[in-house]
Amino acid sequence: MGPFERARAGGGEAAVNPRRRRGKDCFTMRNAVAALLFSLVAGCGGTRLALQSEAEESSVNLADALADCRNGFPDQIAQAVPRADCIVKATELSVRPGLRFPELLDRENTLRKALAAQVAAGNVSLLERNDRIAKAHKAIVAEEAERLRGAPSEGQGASPLAVVQWRASNSDACARLGGNSPNCY
Repeated sequence: MGPFERARAGGGEAAVNPRRRRGKDCFTMRNAVAALLFSLVAGCGGTRLALQSEAEESSVNLADALADCRNGFPDQIAQAVPRADCIVKATELSVRPGLRFPELLDRENTLRKALAAQVAAGNVSLLERNDRIAKAHKAIVAEEAERLRGAPSEGQGASPLAVVQWRASNSDACARLGGNSPNCY
């Protein structure tokens, strides 16, 4: 007679199978663990959805992000590259999601980074940088307006505040001395 047969003979199936011995206690514990896991997973999903919808609604406040860039990198020459990176990140997070033609913002940001490197190297003055950014921005906004006129208007409502602020930024006044105002970046 083997070990299983002896156990069954001495104590029945409960002696061989521990699950049978515990009976309802094991079943209840299993349900409790499963319920706990499901609630944790559901809670994570709910939190993720809440954060995602909050991020879509508020995103990044462009004016605050740009102020952080100006305050975090006040030296426009020595800190030109990190300041430009900060501005690019701010516009990517706040303006880009609201644009129908985000490649136009990419073009402006590429120019911004190139000019920042030239300013840091001493090859371009701040005034020249401001002038070139202002002219490029004006051309990009004009191109966007032309494309919007030719594009179908379905699903096109009011532009988000960050996009409106971006379109109004970098005017010709930014190309003059003192181009470090909230609308010049």
